[in-house]
Order: sequence, then C-alpha cells, then structure tokens
Amino acid sequence: MTYILLILIAVAGVFYYDTLRWLIDSWLYNPYYTHGFLVPVVSGYIIWNMRQELAGIEKKQSMEGLVLFVSGIILHSIGANWTAPSISGISLIATISGAILFLFGWEFIKKIKFPLLFLLFMIPIPFVDTAAPPIQTGSAILSSNLANIFGIPVERDGLQLILPAGTFEVGLECSGLRSIISLLTIAAIYAFILEGGMLMRSIIVISAIPLALVANVIRITSVLAIANAYDQETAINFFHDFSSLLLFSVALVGLFLVGRCFGRLRFKRIF
Repeated sequence: MTYILLILIAVAGVFYYDTLRWLIDSWLYNPYYTHGFLVPVVSGYIIWNMRQELAGIEKKQSMEGLVLFVSGIILHSIGANWTAPSISGISLIATISGAILFLFGWEFIKKIKFPLLFLLFMIPIPFVDTAAPPIQTGSAILSSNLANIFGIPVERDGLQLILPAGTFEVGLECSGLRSIISLLTIAAIYAFILEGGMLMRSIIVISAIPLALVANVIRITSVLAIANAYDQETAINFFHDFSSLLLFSVALVGLFLVGRCFGRLRFKRIF
C-alpha cells in the first residue's frame, strides 16, 4: 500500500506542479488569501489529531476512489486548457480524496470529510474582482447613511465620502470582501468544533457574511467619526489600520455569540 501511495503522490506531483506554484503565489501576493498557508496546516492537524480513531477503521480499498482520482486529473486538464487555475485547484482536492478513498475506503474518507472540504478555503475564487465592486459600493452607501444618523456631516459622491475635514474614498481593500473570506474560513472551523446538526453549522457559517459586512460598515463609519472629531490625518494615519483589527475582533465576538446560541462547544474534536 505504501508503494501505491508513493506512486499516486508522484503522479499528482507531476500534474499539479503549476497548480501548486499558483496557489503559493496567490497566498503570497493575493491580499484576499494570505490565510492560504494556514488552511492545509489546519486540515493536516485535524487529521493528525484523529489518528487514533482513524487507525481503528478497517481499511477497504475502493475502486471508486481510483475513478475519482482519474476524474480529478481530467478536471485539472480542463482547467489548464481553459486557463482556469481555480478549477485545477478544486481538482487537486478531488484527486487527493480519490487517492485516499482508493487506499483506505469509504469509512475512512467519511471521517476526514471536513478537513478535506476545508481545503477549499485555500483556493482563490475566480470572481473576487467581480464581487468586490458591488460590496464596495454598498459599504460606501451604508457607511455614509450610518454616519448621517449619528450626526456626522457626510456627503457621498460615488465611492467618495466627503467631510468638512477632508475626503475619503472607499477603496477595493475597504470593500469588506477580505473580511468576509477570512471570517468564513474561521466560521467553518468554529462550526466544526460545535455540537449540533448541519442546519446549525450552516447558520454559523452563513452568519459570517453579514457579520463581516456590518463590522466593515462600522469600521468605515468610525474612521469618519474620528476625522470629524479630530482631523483627516489622525483618522488615516492613526485609527485606520487599528480599526481593521478592532472591528474584525468585534465580528469574531459576534460569530462566537451566534455559535453559542445554536451549538455546544466540543473542543476535544480538534484539541
């Protein structure tokens, strides 16, 4: 079985060299996926922590795994021909799953389905550049409206938020999409370590999207409030970067509260 595993790894390595290089470059240079390096580490740690449970499972080779392995290679070829590296990235997970299923069987793969599916969070989605502008516009509109509710004199001109103290522009990096992707990744792990059914876990993961959006709107509004109370330089140079960490922490607290409402912690599953 060891020799078969080595052969499968070698085959996958040959086919996926360019995909792996693309993934590493994305984790290094794509600001939305700087967490990418941690995803396979977390998946590997979860599987390693389940090693005693996995060792007790009877290993039954499944030819369906070989079919999935070959299908993953074919899907990778389609992604390469279409110049769609995201498809190749997804096919990598299918290929890995196929190799595991072929060698160890269905019971084994069912036990590690979460760490395998969690690997999807390391693959950059192809429509980030398309999704960011609408979220960017929505953040600008909601932030200006919220600021006006609190008596901050803000006028909006497209993505520009105009104050007597100066003009701010809601850039792509302030759209909130990066926070959404990061919080979704954390929410998936959090849902995994909670007792409860699939509905509960789905609610927790989905809640990451509005939580991240609300936190981002509050962040932009707080920057405007600081500028209105002091000046533009204080808001940008002092509070802007600090507010990112502060409001993301608030979103994490919100995620924790949602989990506490729907599930019961069971840290032993991972820790």
